[in-house]
Parts: sequence; C-alpha cells; structure tokens
Amino acid sequence: MGLTTPSAPFDTAAIFPELEGQSRTTVRLHPRRGEPAITDSSMGGPLLWPADEPWPSCPAPQTHNPSEGFDPLPLVPVLQLFARDVPELPFPDGTDTLQVLWCPVDHEPFFQPHPVVRWRKAIAAGSLLVETPEPHADSDESYLPAACVLSPERVEEYPAGWALPREFRDRIWDWEKNHPSPDGWGYFSHLSAAPGSKVGGWVDWIQDPVQVECSRGHEMEHLLTVASWEYDAQSCKRWTPIEEQHLLRRFQVPELQEPADIMLGDAGSMYLFVCLQCPERPVEMVGQCS
Repeated sequence: MGLTTPSAPFDTAAIFPELEGQSRTTVRLHPRRGEPAITDSSMGGPLLWPADEPWPSCPAPQTHNPSEGFDPLPLVPVLQLFARDVPELPFPDGTDTLQVLWCPVDHEPFFQPHPVVRWRKAIAAGSLLVETPEPHADSDESYLPAACVLSPERVEEYPAGWALPREFRDRIWDWEKNHPSPDGWGYFSHLSAAPGSKVGGWVDWIQDPVQVECSRGHEMEHLLTVASWEYDAQSCKRWTPIEEQHLLRRFQVPELQEPADIMLGDAGSMYLFVCLQCPERPVEMVGQCS
C-alpha cells in the first residue's frame, strides 16, 4: 500500500522568501512491520548476500572499554534498497543495490551503532546465503531492527531549522509568536525537513549541523537517515501519512511512530553521508540525539 504525506499547510517560501529555491526532494521510506523477502527493499529484513562472501562482524565492538576482551559481533541488517525502488541513490557504476548493516552496540564518538555499507549488483550475487548469523547475546536490543517493508514516497521539504542562520531562525520564531496559527503550525516541526528514515533531501538535524568530508577532503552529501522515530508528538500532525491519520486520532500506535523498534540514544538519528566525487562512493556517519 502506498502512503501519502499531507501537503504543507502554507506556502512556506511565500511566508519566508529566503527559502525560495531551497526546496529539495527526499524519499520517505515509510517502514512498516512486515515480512520482506530477500529480494525486497526493506528495513531490518533479510539481505541479498552472496553465499561465498563472509558475513561481516565487528572485531572490537566495545570501544569505550578497549581493555576488555570480546568476541567479534556479527553485524545486523538495517537497510536494503534496490535501484528499482529508490533510483535517486547515487549507485556506483555497475551496482544497483545498497545494503546497510551495523554493529549492534555503542561506538565512539557518537555512542551509536557503527554502520557498514555495501554497494552491489543484485544479479551478480550468485548463490545466496540462506542462514545468516543470529544477533550476538551482547547486542543491544535497541539496535536490532524489526523486519519492515518499505513504501518509498517523494516529498518536497525545506532546510531543518537548525541548518538556518541564527538571524533567520530568530525571525521564524518571531513570526510564530506574532502570527500564531490556530492549529499550532510551526516551521521546525511542520514546514522544514521531513523527519524519519529517508533518502536524500535535507538532513533533519536534531542539533547543530555538521559538515562531513571524505578522506580525500571532498564535502559529502546526505545519503540517508535511519531514525528512531518517524515523527514525534508535534510533527505527527504534518508527517503522519493521510492513510494512517485516523489511527492516531483513536489511540497511540507505536508501530507507526517506531516501526522498526529501534532507539538510537534519546530518540536520535543516524545520518549517512556519501562522497559523490569519489567513484567508489565512500560513506561516513554522524549520529545525533536530543
């Protein structure tokens, strides 16, 4: 089933002319609990993994106490995205599949799981791995995503409030104070960057923005976000899909707000950045939480 994000309640650029020309398209992934197949785009689902390729593990998971010895932890699947579903991804030449796994314990410096990215060509996978390792007993349950199917949707968005110059933010807050909407609409929660797990577009920064560079000094672009929550108590009014709004009016539905049942710090997000100048498309991460 496709999911549809409601339109913005205002013409945002008409209210704030500084935003003219700054809208971007993001792909909201809309993860929802399900039973994805190995050939499906999914969150927390099975991966299309070659049988002759070793399953990756983290050799030193407990980075904040390196003196202790630990067995390597097998990585756990987080995202699998195929070009047919999300062609906006900057696939390296000869690839059409993006896979994200992570080590399911905290790692410095962000005290979130450490992600690993694989770009591959689906048809070249050959014989597939049928049984993948079970999560290690030392895994943090908050970092073990529940299997979810995806419903990619393209949505226009504007920069997150924290990405705007301080003077502009102050003017936005003044406007919200002096022109209050009867329905409580605000820029940060309703008119700016889409929250939740998504591909491309603007980063929905929880804190101050961070500029990320690859090892060769190139500025990197937002690849995707893995979020603890698809929305919070404020942003749900704008970002809950039309098809599901009747559910929120009746009762709380954790499977809609936290579909993959993950928690990155205090309802945080993991932002992955990609270098578009390097042909192998290296990826780096930034983690933030409230």
